[in-house]
Amino acid sequence: MKENNIIEELFCTNFELRNLSDLLVYGKAERWVYGFMLKKYEDEHLNRYKYALQYVKDKKVLDVASGCGYGTYLLATEGQASSVVGVDLSEDAIRYGKHRYGHNNIKRIVEDGIKYKGSDLFDVIVSFETIEHVPNYLDFINNLYENLADDGMLLISTPITKITNTKPNNPYHVIEWNFYDFHKLFESKFEIVEIMLQEIKILGERKRKKYNLKNRILNKISEEKVSNIHGKPIEKFTDQYDLNQCNEGYQTLVLKKIVS
Repeated sequence: MKENNIIEELFCTNFELRNLSDLLVYGKAERWVYGFMLKKYEDEHLNRYKYALQYVKDKKVLDVASGCGYGTYLLATEGQASSVVGVDLSEDAIRYGKHRYGHNNIKRIVEDGIKYKGSDLFDVIVSFETIEHVPNYLDFINNLYENLADDGMLLISTPITKITNTKPNNPYHVIEWNFYDFHKLFESKFEIVEIMLQEIKILGERKRKKYNLKNRILNKISEEKVSNIHGKPIEKFTDQYDLNQCNEGYQTLVLKKIVS
């Protein structure tokens, strides 16, 4: 038992060092390894999970694309979920989570979120920063729906882009959605209960002042100054922004399953 623990500890340390190497070489890492990520990105992940805690007390929870497992651990401990299943495609990430963040109420499974079927339906499903990686995202949404109990809740997040883009700059993403286009994916199966925003950026367009004699004399033909909007680390959407103009940021939808 002691020898096995040493093996797992060495595996986890190596896993962390690889993530740290990605940060040093590329300035970012695709997977969230708690404590081994730039603070800005770590805070973004933590804020999503901490927001989700209010929904999971005494609930059966599924965390899809649970990654290295710290968020799953928060749902089970601080969130006091009755049980949490963490599903991820990566064997290494699941192995890491089992060792670093083991808990009696957590079960971790190597599985594809599009195919996974729980033995029981879940009260709450959480899936953060996942759907933009999935080519057949409609099948993914359908599977989340089928894994939810009647009136169950889905919390799902994704980046926001000004125009829906099937060739995003992020090489790991297959699609990124305009704020409102993303909502349309769920309208037949879910009711939107709440929308949370993170780090919204809206960049104003610079325009040259009208060229006329008065402006020429007053030397006012330079570009006008514009105000750029940078939102909060996390905030509720209350129509405070025109998100058709949003250049970047994240949204988390809180969705209630519609039972036909």
